[in-house]
Amino acid sequence: MPNHPGCAAWFIRDGRLRSGWRVALYIISARVAQVIAAILFGLASAAILFAARPDQLATPEQVIGDLAAELLNVATFSPFAFGFRVWDTLVVLGVIFLFRRAIDRRSFRALGFDFARGWWRDLVAGFAFILVAWSAIFLAAILSGAATIVGFAWDEKNWLTLLSALANGLIFNLLVGIAEEADARGYTLQNLADGIRVVPAILVSSAYFGALHLLNPGAGIASTLGIFFAGVLLALGYYATRRLWFPIGMHAAWNFAEGPLFGFPVSGLDMGGLFRLQITGPDWLTGGAFGPEAGALAIGMEIALIAILFAWIRSKRNDE
Repeated sequence: MPNHPGCAAWFIRDGRLRSGWRVALYIISARVAQVIAAILFGLASAAILFAARPDQLATPEQVIGDLAAELLNVATFSPFAFGFRVWDTLVVLGVIFLFRRAIDRRSFRALGFDFARGWWRDLVAGFAFILVAWSAIFLAAILSGAATIVGFAWDEKNWLTLLSALANGLIFNLLVGIAEEADARGYTLQNLADGIRVVPAILVSSAYFGALHLLNPGAGIASTLGIFFAGVLLALGYYATRRLWFPIGMHAAWNFAEGPLFGFPVSGLDMGGLFRLQITGPDWLTGGAFGPEAGALAIGMEIALIAILFAWIRSKRNDE
């Protein structure tokens, strides 16, 4: 049978699967692994719930209903919701590790997960950068009348409970940041950049990041656009430092400040918050049920932050 080197070139380059095929294979594998892992976690959790109430003669339907409520209960960070977040993060990192070893033939650390000197400063700096930005978004929403404070969490709960909720929210969203940054800005962005230029890689990976949130409650065109700009912002966070710790800090702060701190919906999910807010502004401004990420307030801030990071990257290059 004759060889067809031209055909092989569509798939292989420099002895490795081409970057686009690597990314496509990874995305499919990661999603399948997450679905299987979710089913296994659900079965194990259902067994625990069923065993915990033997005297109540719970039906399978009741157990499934209770489990669904627990997994969706991110406002109080229930043990099942928290456990699932840890499990899902480990699954994503595990798939990436296997792909780096078997498919990419590169190290996992080379994605930007090194613990070289100053890694924690990148994490804290990214967190502080976005925390300041979200403080500005919160103030703008209140001062413009787009949102009204109608109560405070400390009127309903003691400070020990509040501090525990904030700590849980911080850890929960740090895990979200690790998993999603490893997935989108780690494996996907960097492998795409191996095959195409950096700017197209940023745009494609950001579109992928937006698509990942299409199944969230309240998602639509505006929310996808907002998440796309967030993806561009986080990608620039990676290229500003060439490590994932800065965008992980940014990502964790984004979710933490938006939800557990200021009380907005986070990508359509209720994560509680120190402030009880009544959203009174139009959806185009506030993002409606999805949260500010789908509104002009947050999208405008994202564009401003993109400009800041772009200027920082150019400044660093000029200094070099």
